[in-house]
Amino acid sequence: MQSGFQLVSPKQVARVIGVSESSLKRWCDQGLIRMERTAGGHRKMQISEVIRFVREHNHKLVNPELLGLPPVSDHAELGLTRSRTRLVDALLSGNELVARQIIFDLYLAKHPLSVIFDEVVAAAFREIGERWACEAADIYQERRSCGIAVRVLFDIRRVQASPDPAWPAVGGTIEGDLYEMPSTMVEMVLREAGFQATFLGTSLPIASLARAVKETRPRLFWLSVSHIPDGFDLAAAVRVVADACNDISAALVVGGRALTSELRQQMTYSAFCDTMQHLESFARTLKRSSAPPSAGTTSAKSS
Repeated sequence: MQSGFQLVSPKQVARVIGVSESSLKRWCDQGLIRMERTAGGHRKMQISEVIRFVREHNHKLVNPELLGLPPVSDHAELGLTRSRTRLVDALLSGNELVARQIIFDLYLAKHPLSVIFDEVVAAAFREIGERWACEAADIYQERRSCGIAVRVLFDIRRVQASPDPAWPAVGGTIEGDLYEMPSTMVEMVLREAGFQATFLGTSLPIASLARAVKETRPRLFWLSVSHIPDGFDLAAAVRVVADACNDISAALVVGGRALTSELRQQMTYSAFCDTMQHLESFARTLKRSSAPPSAGTTSAKSS
């Protein structure tokens, strides 16, 4: 997969979309697709800009492989439910190409990433987990599926539009929580919402997370909690991060399957998001405001 910041020529893009080069140059001149000029005056476009244009103007990718993208699937018009079923089968069989096609097809069909993640990816892994629990799938299949999904997500991240540097967001997981995929999805949803989001990594000590808040000064900080080690005082840990967020007026967002109602009642935060669509809604609302809310003054305990 090529980087979204790699520049490609109008000739390449014309072949990818299946139109004449003159038509593409005309769209550039009309401002429909943003382009840059090299020192020699040649038109160039970022791959992320090409994908934006294709999604917004309902064009097809005739030769996506020229951009390092997977070929369009014969099942590109399938809805979310049938795509989820196909994704489960692809992941369990280890078919990375099909898994990538399914996710890219949905993305090019203009489904928001938050919807794809909630209704297809997360739903697929819930089904895989259920099959594993009833011994209809093996643990190696679940682990392999996670690896495939993370690689596919990373591929999509590389063709996302450049985020707004004025709205940085950072986050990660607590020490002992090694689950990478939820935070990877959070990072991408926030980038689609216009934040310059950066996933710091998994299993980070609370002191390190608080230091990251102070040094990176994000508008939004997230904690994804998929696993809580035995004896770990999560409420106290979140309080440390909340204090750091309060000091710089950053919003603190928490979420994750390990956060029970009882735990949430002990915690202070700006927002609890139990789905990626909730996260996107909160992020867009935050970005529309003139200043981010303070974790200390706008936080609420969940009911």
